Amino acid sequence: MTSIISSLTVNQIKSLSTTVIAALTTSDVAAMSTTQIKALSSSQIKALQTAEIAAMTTDQMGAVSASAIKGLSLSQLAVLDTTKIGSLSTEQVAALGADQIGAFASSQAGALTTSQVHVLNSAQIAALSTDDIASFSTADIAAITTAALSGLSTANVAALSSDQAAALTTGQVAALKTTQINALTSTQVGALSASQVGTFNATQVAALTTANVAGLSTTQIGALTSKSVTGLSTAQVGALSSTQVEALSPVLISSLNSAQIGALSTADIAGFSTADIAAINIAALGGLSTANVAA
Repeated sequence: MTSIISSLTVNQIKSLSTTVIAALTTSDVAAMSTTQIKALSSSQIKALQTAEIAAMTTDQMGAVSASAIKGLSLSQLAVLDTTKIGSLSTEQVAALGADQIGAFASSQAGALTTSQVHVLNSAQIAALSTDDIASFSTADIAAITTAALSGLSTANVAALSSDQAAALTTGQVAALKTTQINALTSTQVGALSASQVGTFNATQVAALTTANVAGLSTTQIGALTSKSVTGLSTAQVGALSSTQVEALSPVLISSLNSAQIGALSTADIAGFSTADIAAINIAALGGLSTANVAA
């Protein structure tokens, strides 16, 4: 059909049965213009042999309509090289099903551009494997929208490198679910900047493991807000070192409740400045143990 395929009109291309499409050779497909490729339906795209899909140029692949690209089978997707993956339009990537995204090899996922990553939705993000996420550059990680970030599994959160964790925007950190916060490793938490920690809300702080709280630097402790510090459990407060407690400003101390004050050790209280002591609110004073008062 090579001799006539290039002469067919758009309407004629649209009328070709899937049986005829399946019989096309690589030469036939190579002879098709981008306008003809764009006319193919999802069922026609699905009917193409994997060899024909593999032989398509980046221009031809880029011409596949967003509605038609949904027709690509998992075996067809598997033959797309990284160049073709990277050349897909954002409309095409956004149209891919979660099952199609989930079928990507890590090399294909790594070939996605930041613009393409930015259009992925939560279901598509959820479909990516740990190896897929590991292939993302720090710019890719930062490109995930806050809405899509909810699709990141706890396993994938825990697998983020420290550089990837540090690349999260403050907006992304603020959007992390408590289960995702709880999945963070001490290395990842340690890689977070003061600005990132400063976006934590009280429920996110409460979701941190005691080991993670104990690993916070004094700079990170100081970045907590008067609202977020209220999320600290007594176990978390008890896990703080005296050096970390000293990093609490009078403003933060004034937000602590009686149970939190009661969880502080004698050494912690001894390290309080006069301004810190004066900042303890009246209601929280009841949490001071007799030993702490004596200290």
